[in-house]
Amino acid sequence: MSSRERLLTAMSCGQPDRVPLHFRLFGFVPPEHFRWSDEFEAFQRWACIGVDDILNLGAPSDMHPDVRVRSWREAPTADEPYPLLCKEYDTPAGVLRHVVREAGDSFNCGVAWQADEVHLFDDYNVPRAKEHAVTSPEDLPKLRYLLAEPTAEHLKEFRDRAARVRRFATDNGVLVSGWGSAAVDAVVWLCGVQGSVLAAVDTPGFFEELLEILNAWDKRNCQMLLDEGVDVLVRRGWYEGTHFWSPELVRRFFVPGVSELVAMAHQADAKFAWTMSAGIMPLLETFKKIGLDVLYHVDPVQGGADLSVVKQQLDGHVAVLGGINSAITLGRGSRDEIRQAVFGAVDILAPGGGLILSPVDCLFPDTPWESVETVVQAWREVCACGAG
Repeated sequence: MSSRERLLTAMSCGQPDRVPLHFRLFGFVPPEHFRWSDEFEAFQRWACIGVDDILNLGAPSDMHPDVRVRSWREAPTADEPYPLLCKEYDTPAGVLRHVVREAGDSFNCGVAWQADEVHLFDDYNVPRAKEHAVTSPEDLPKLRYLLAEPTAEHLKEFRDRAARVRRFATDNGVLVSGWGSAAVDAVVWLCGVQGSVLAAVDTPGFFEELLEILNAWDKRNCQMLLDEGVDVLVRRGWYEGTHFWSPELVRRFFVPGVSELVAMAHQADAKFAWTMSAGIMPLLETFKKIGLDVLYHVDPVQGGADLSVVKQQLDGHVAVLGGINSAITLGRGSRDEIRQAVFGAVDILAPGGGLILSPVDCLFPDTPWESVETVVQAWREVCACGAG
């Protein structure tokens, strides 16, 4: 099978020629002998050792041309020990203000976690924000101006890149995924975790209107990606699991929007994946009910996923990407612990098909290369003995 055929077979809950192994990267830098110059060379590098890489597209989005942005940094004070990164968006409906503490933290290898200015949508802002961008219904008309249609220039850049990706994917048998949906992650980026959950419980009208704005943004982005022929649409859902929300709130507020996107993907003959690395267990039946194709980043360590129960309840209905943990198992585990995790995940999740083995949720800047090599070696062994 080609890499694309192998992944699509697994995503259809079928049994490919072998269990696919995929590594998602987040700031990971491979050793010198394995480095690449671009995403296309990266695919070739991983393919040489049997790993199935995926090419990714993201949809463009721009602010309304009448929005004026001002960004600055404030020094620490007696009352505020951290420098403050500040940004204001002056829109025709008023000003949105975003203030984030500059904590100066980094990965163990010295790579900085935090950008040198405030980005509207950024994980790093969530625990560091002093003032969140959206706090009340009065902010919603302002937010609409920050989620405008892409400019003609950016739309052309997107289509040119999509065409190049499609050509390479067709010539080399590569799967193309489109990351176009992030509504609830965006809510948390804008409001913070506590502000988001309290809004859903205490002011559901405000929360629903905010989601309506972001769901419309999602649908526009996903349609652009589907128009470019992506194989799978991916929903960011790192903040959507039941570690943050009750199952009832997930079903009430999030499932209707996701269901619409699932239908859009299927209408375009594409798969739909929902990324949720924590708090999945109470939602397994919900994933089946909405017709989800793939559950991304199933984590048996930090995410609390019981792999046996996941297999039992999703088998034949929803495929799984994940099965092993990255931050703890690959980051701190011994060689034997990593091998045990690989063999255990394949033994439980692979029979009958529907598994894409992947460390959850990515290879980090401080993930040891030796751990990556151990995963690859163990995966080859388990596939060679017939389990994969």
